[in-house]
Amino acid sequence: MVSPHRVVLTGNDREVLDGWVRAGSTPQRTVLRALIVLMAADGDSNAHIAAELGVCVDTARKWRARFYRRGIEGHTDAPRSGRPPRYSPSQVAAVKAWACQLPTEHELPLSRWSAPELARQLLIDGISASATTVRRWLAQDALKPWQYQSWIFIRDPQFEMKAAVVVDLYARRYDGVELGADEYVISADEKPSIQARRRCHPTPLVAGADPRITAPRARRPTSPRAELTSNRLVREPERALTDWIGDR
Repeated sequence: MVSPHRVVLTGNDREVLDGWVRAGSTPQRTVLRALIVLMAADGDSNAHIAAELGVCVDTARKWRARFYRRGIEGHTDAPRSGRPPRYSPSQVAAVKAWACQLPTEHELPLSRWSAPELARQLLIDGISASATTVRRWLAQDALKPWQYQSWIFIRDPQFEMKAAVVVDLYARRYDGVELGADEYVISADEKPSIQARRRCHPTPLVAGADPRITAPRARRPTSPRAELTSNRLVREPERALTDWIGDR
């Protein structure tokens, strides 16, 4: 049976189709469609094209008609709608609005949002979304509420006076006087919840050589700050320090 869709190729169309067939990088589905059109332009019937290329007659008929109506552009696949969206744009916007607010603003016992916490809160609001879905929505606008950082403002009225002492020590000054060459500043922190450790073997001091510290240590109860420091001072110049400046 003669097809009602008579294919006539221009010189440019034939050159493009031949190029697709010869190119090694052309997808096979595109090569098949080009061959169907070329054979149709040579006068072959749909049945003959199907038998030669090993496809069904409907496939040959489809791509012959597609080229007849749309030309070269008909070789591309038609756009597909895909799966209908499960969530409305308003629901996605609601998730992002929650992420831009602190949990404390809604009287929730959280310091910052995480994707699972947001998913649980959305479930209460009637939006059933997984943590992965929530994270994907937030990534669209580069929202990362789990990286929210907070800080504490200084409330001590004497903070400036106390901090000035420490700042001056960084500049090697104390009470407005420059520190001498034989005066040193040592900073230490007190951690009463952590056990102090003492070396199992004494560390000998050798003149003209850096001290070598043995690795094994023995745990012991927490000691005062000064004792901790005395265990760590091994070089003679550092033993010249006699005063501690501290604030609790």
